[in-house]
Amino acid sequence: MSGKKGTRIEAIRISRPKSLAVLVAERLREAIFRAELALGEALSEEKIATAMNVSRTPVREALTLLQLQGLITIIPQSGSFVFKPDVQDMAELVQYRLMLETQAAPMALAHDPAGARAALERAIRSMVKARQKGDALQYADADRMFHNVFFDYCGNHYVREAYEICSGRVTALRAHLSGALEMHRDRTFAEHQRIAEAFADGDRDALVGALGGHIGAMTDNYTRALGALKK
Repeated sequence: MSGKKGTRIEAIRISRPKSLAVLVAERLREAIFRAELALGEALSEEKIATAMNVSRTPVREALTLLQLQGLITIIPQSGSFVFKPDVQDMAELVQYRLMLETQAAPMALAHDPAGARAALERAIRSMVKARQKGDALQYADADRMFHNVFFDYCGNHYVREAYEICSGRVTALRAHLSGALEMHRDRTFAEHQRIAEAFADGDRDALVGALGGHIGAMTDNYTRALGALKK
């Protein structure tokens, strides 16, 4: 019997182009994130297929992918719709995000404070530029960059993956509600600055407190903004 415990097989990696379903999903995701598709909007497989010059099969597969990401709601016998949270959905989304982010931020502070601090500063600078230009979508993207920092630098890919369950929905809500939330922008910008300052000071308690207050306010602010969309 050979003394070898096993045979090592070297995998040969090949490069494959993205499938049509993935390409369609990426374009639809972008459209949702840029508020080109409205929250709750009904989506026609046939119209999407025609617009993208593909068959309905990759469109159907793309919608299923986006459903797994929480961006599309597929209702049997009714059709596919861009997600639109109700009051309970919003409360649960905020609770989930609050639980994760107030854990991830101190982890980033312990794991890579210099890298995370530099990334937070870049996000703040992007917010300043967006405010100067009055670009609501750019501000929403800078907001996304800011909060992603804690997960990007927390040093735990499971925590980062857990956030990905809700991050798409949070990104979409920021974009769609950016106009309605404009009245809160001065306050939220100041809150982002306080969070970044607490991180730079290495003050864990101040960081968690500022972050918790900022995220916790999302329930009322976003619920009112959703209500304004209906008017």
